[in-house]
Amino acid sequence: MLAAASALALLSAWFLVAWLFRRDMPGTRWFLRASACAGVVAMVALESGWVLTEVGRQPWVVYGFLRTSQAVTHAPGIWGSFAVVVAIYAVVGIALLLILRAMSRRWRDGKGDELPVPYAPRGPLTLPSPGGTAVGEGRSA
Repeated sequence: MLAAASALALLSAWFLVAWLFRRDMPGTRWFLRASACAGVVAMVALESGWVLTEVGRQPWVVYGFLRTSQAVTHAPGIWGSFAVVVAIYAVVGIALLLILRAMSRRWRDGKGDELPVPYAPRGPLTLPSPGGTAVGEGRSA
């Protein structure tokens, strides 16, 4: 978990340095590969942190201090707070779907290019291609 968090922090720092000095996203293969894996690494770090927390808590319950059955909370309101969390996630999920649907319609109709993007790179966008020349540059037909 700590290694994954450090790797994600380094990836973010790499992007920040490139953005501050060149105002462009790094286009190296290593950065693009690491960025593609960042989502999976973040989820693995999240789940491993949860497992570490729960596995670390369990021995204190078992070793004569308290049985696992006694460690379960009987506090009132657990189901209510669970329902609130589920409702919040449902609202966020529905909002996400509606926003993505509206964005796809806007770009499908050709209106997405008219919106200003203050964080866009300056100049034409060039992406590295497998042939060595950047897409948008090089050979003309």
